[in-house]
Amino acid sequence: MEKVLFVTKIKDLEYWNKEYTRLYYGMEFCERLLPSKDEMEKVIEFVKQNNAKLTFVTPFVTDKGIEDLEGLFKLLKIKDNKDLEIVINDYGTLVLLKKLNLDCEIILGRLLTKQKRGPRIMNIKNNLPKPAWEHFRKSNVDVPSFLKFLEENNIRRVELDNVLQGIGDNFSNLSVKGSLYYPYAYITVTRLCLLNLKGPTPKIDDCSKDCQRHSFLLENKTMPVPIHLHGNTQFLKNEDLPNDLEEKGFDRIVYQPKAPI
Repeated sequence: MEKVLFVTKIKDLEYWNKEYTRLYYGMEFCERLLPSKDEMEKVIEFVKQNNAKLTFVTPFVTDKGIEDLEGLFKLLKIKDNKDLEIVINDYGTLVLLKKLNLDCEIILGRLLTKQKRGPRIMNIKNNLPKPAWEHFRKSNVDVPSFLKFLEENNIRRVELDNVLQGIGDNFSNLSVKGSLYYPYAYITVTRLCLLNLKGPTPKIDDCSKDCQRHSFLLENKTMPVPIHLHGNTQFLKNEDLPNDLEEKGFDRIVYQPKAPI
């Protein structure tokens, strides 16, 4: 089982150790937190010095985000990064990568794998027949027409979360490999960031990046676990790894020392 480290900030490279062979770096949930070209160059140099491989993680994007990504992709293209991977969380990014002809493996990000994520699913587990429960353990990767789409676009890896209800038993029959994110599973994300505190109400524009200074732990009796609110994204923390990952087709664990935002 390959173990990789996922960080969103340069300072968190301190979590790197020889246990890891690959670094995930970037941002899934907000284009405003994409790295600068200078930060990307530092990360490229870091992986080279540590004889590691790089996976650049990208968010869902607006036109401005696509423009920023294009600059970063062009930088990666001239830096000759062997075994480069790009995680996409927006199909516009897939189009851009094809346009630029960047030499990389394209991976389907966890925002596009569409798992059933709400932790309250656990509250109804004992009230559901087995087929219904198995439905809640699936994702869109289980749909044959979607698998065909992945194959047509040469996407051979998908990113999934360690959701509380687990991964369906049928995942092992699929034609793609899986990466499991641990211990933070994202629940939901929005562009209307509740931590954009510049003014009396949250806004989509005029971001002051308060998410880099503040976060919240939300608890409610209807929730089986606390909710971690970081910026525009909610996470749950699940430290119980399934013991049958390899049998299910997973060959990579993506370790997040912090909620990735």
